[in-house]
Amino acid sequence: MATKRRTREQWQVLVDKQAASELSVSEFCAQHALTVSNFYLWRKKLSDDSQSLAQQDNWLAFDMPASANQSAGSAWEIELALPGGVVLRMNRAA
Repeated sequence: MATKRRTREQWQVLVDKQAASELSVSEFCAQHALTVSNFYLWRKKLSDDSQSLAQQDNWLAFDMPASANQSAGSAWEIELALPGGVVLRMNRAA
């Protein structure tokens, strides 16, 4: 019997259907001719992808106060403390 290849979108639909159903993963897979191991693999992969995308959307945005923009030669300094003890420092001297 040939294996059926599914796209990422098809797997997302299946994962969503199982979550909305009252069936266990084993029961759902049996009804949809899926292997339990592939279902868990794709559910994890899709979950990791969505978390990765959510993390990419976490940008820090800020506006400079009007007083800081008055002079093209104004100085500024930014310090960002990252996990693991990494510190990123940026500055521009006046």
